[in-house]
Amino acid sequence: MSQQYPQYTHDPNQQQLQPGQGFGGNPPLGPTPEPQLQPPPKKRRRWVPWVVAAGTFLLGLIIGTTGSNSSGSTTAGTGVPQPAVTKTVPGPAGATVAGPTVTQTVPGPAKTVTAPPPAPKAAITEDGVYLVGTDIKPGTYRNGNEDDCYWARLKNTNGDLDGINANGNGGNQVVTIKKTDKAFESRYCGSWTRIG
Repeated sequence: MSQQYPQYTHDPNQQQLQPGQGFGGNPPLGPTPEPQLQPPPKKRRRWVPWVVAAGTFLLGLIIGTTGSNSSGSTTAGTGVPQPAVTKTVPGPAGATVAGPTVTQTVPGPAKTVTAPPPAPKAAITEDGVYLVGTDIKPGTYRNGNEDDCYWARLKNTNGDLDGINANGNGGNQVVTIKKTDKAFESRYCGSWTRIG
């Protein structure tokens, strides 16, 4: 007995097999290749230009309202007066643009004030040499009861013996200091009080 095999002929009207397709529409034998995935088409972001435009508008509005105002008094939120500046801008017909005015306080020259010397005193409370008319007033003075007291009316303050106009010692002394005396010296006399 002979075995018969089906005959295959090429029929142009018959459907051609595609890769991964079996005979007669049956699934193919063996593994099928995996289909390749393609990314989904990109969507256009139509909202991005609107957001950028709105943000730019708001930024310009904020800058315009917080910048220099027409009164020139203060900047919003700071409370600090703003200086005024005038700028000359070259343009058609040399137009000028007025800005805030700047006021600058410049310190003047330093003034040295010399305090007047203290007025001459009408009392002597310590030992020392006192200039007449500067440290003490001329006039008549009396001291206390100090026995070790030494005083001298002086022509000059060199400390020489020839510079003494008059001198004395002892307690309860009364001395008239003249305008022509240069100085008066007092040692261990306590206080002198002007009495005339």
